[in-house]
Amino acid sequence: MVAEIDIDPKPEGTYRIAVWTVGPSIDRRYPKIKALDANVVVAARSGNEVRLLKANRTAHTSMAWVGRHSQRGLGVLGFEPSFAKLDAGVWDQRLEWIMPVSISGPIAHNLLAVWALNEKAQVKFKSNPQASQPIQMMRLYQKTLKQPTVVAGDFNNNPVFHRNDPNWDMLELVALLETQGLVSAYHAFTGLEHGDPREQPTRFRPDAILETASHHVDYCFIATEWLPALRSVQLGSPDAWFNSVRAEEHVPLVVDFDRALLKEIVTSMRKKSGSR
Repeated sequence: MVAEIDIDPKPEGTYRIAVWTVGPSIDRRYPKIKALDANVVVAARSGNEVRLLKANRTAHTSMAWVGRHSQRGLGVLGFEPSFAKLDAGVWDQRLEWIMPVSISGPIAHNLLAVWALNEKAQVKFKSNPQASQPIQMMRLYQKTLKQPTVVAGDFNNNPVFHRNDPNWDMLELVALLETQGLVSAYHAFTGLEHGDPREQPTRFRPDAILETASHHVDYCFIATEWLPALRSVQLGSPDAWFNSVRAEEHVPLVVDFDRALLKEIVTSMRKKSGSR
């Protein structure tokens, strides 16, 4: 049975990256993950692969995952012909919820997967002053960021939060990423500025006053060199991805690239950086 979703089918010759904070019931939501037809899915707040295998969810080729509990961690799934593997030699475990992943297949690149629990993380990189995990990532993963790298996941942040605090402000992180040549695929595609009221929300939470509070907190940052290959960015709607907002819920963000053009771009970037 094919899950009904509101994301357009992947066109032929497309490389697709999806970001979806699925929650602990990844085995139950797996049909919709599969229906995204993505090469790579960044799945924050997800259960581990053991849960998937027990439920006979085996359509993916691979899964990189870190976490303390089997029902709650940070995962990256690879689907044929792409393969995702935790880059254990690069992983700095002082940032508990930033995971370096090596993606192989038709498009080979690094991926820094993000589930920014920030002050709620039990394992923290101690800095003075303390800063958000993604801002600390910019320091601890400098070498990785100099190579073809996607930074994607649940950042739990938006410019409406932490304004004017450079250690937590989303705009500060955006500026730091831009110094590394990385931009938000959604904002580049739509032409919207970060924090624009017209941003489509990706997270929905119960709110005592508003009933439901919604913000754009899930991102896929890509190299500016990738922009010529960018074909579309889609966000799901709440009606298609969850039944109610009794707890925090997210919709997927799906980014499509022209595969052949992107492969040429990545190959050129690797030659310039001296990496394989």
